Amino acid sequence: MTRTQLVMANWKQQGSEPALKHWLSEVSVPDLAKLSRVLCVPLPYLAALRQQRATLQSPVLAGAQLVSAWSGGAYTGEVSAAMLREFGVAYTLVGHSERRQWLQETADSRRAQLAALWQQGITPVLCVGETAAQHQQGQTFAVLWQQLAEVLDPQPAPGPLVLAYEPVFAIGSGQPLSAPDAQQVHQQLRQLLQHWYSAADCQQIRILYGGSVNSNNAAEYLRYPDIDGVLVGSGSLKADSFNTLCRAIAAVNTSQCVALP
Repeated sequence: MTRTQLVMANWKQQGSEPALKHWLSEVSVPDLAKLSRVLCVPLPYLAALRQQRATLQSPVLAGAQLVSAWSGGAYTGEVSAAMLREFGVAYTLVGHSERRQWLQETADSRRAQLAALWQQGITPVLCVGETAAQHQQGQTFAVLWQQLAEVLDPQPAPGPLVLAYEPVFAIGSGQPLSAPDAQQVHQQLRQLLQHWYSAADCQQIRILYGGSVNSNNAAEYLRYPDIDGVLVGSGSLKADSFNTLCRAIAAVNTSQCVALP
């Protein structure tokens, strides 16, 4: 089963409107037109992203970093999935570890966010990953199972999904998980998904690796069969390094892939 490679840039709470316009002009290069790229910007820049995307030579899809668990109402500061759809958002992060840690996002909230996005035809990018202590204690797969089950078990009909595996200890640390180790986790995640999706659907779901991904190491992950793309943080802020990363990934083909036993 061949899945389309996906590269997601997550600017987090960084950037400016001039920086966004410059970045988009620099990544609008014809040789990357066939690579699926998504830019997750802070919410105030979605309007500028929508306007600028119309002029690009090669597409960059709009992504959001968060969504409200509520469809609308008296929830000051919240942004609904319907509002995101108005700005052409195609993907939205759900459950990033930074939001779980610093903003105490609950499983109930993540579950409702998934349902809200599916209702509006936006694909959730569900982030999962263990801490350093959990990793060292051999709890990786138990933690991932819990993180999936607590949001997918109550869903009457789970919809389209992208998974992003981000070991918490690798995010922003400069110490990424090795590609072989990441492949092992991705393979297990694809198997776990069969509890909620058919075997055929599981082969369609893209699973991204995130955590200190940069232009020097990104392509190595894509050489493994269950790693379908990357979620890039600081490595995506500069257009030239992001272009280098994307070109390295685009150059990966089946002849370069690792053959697993």
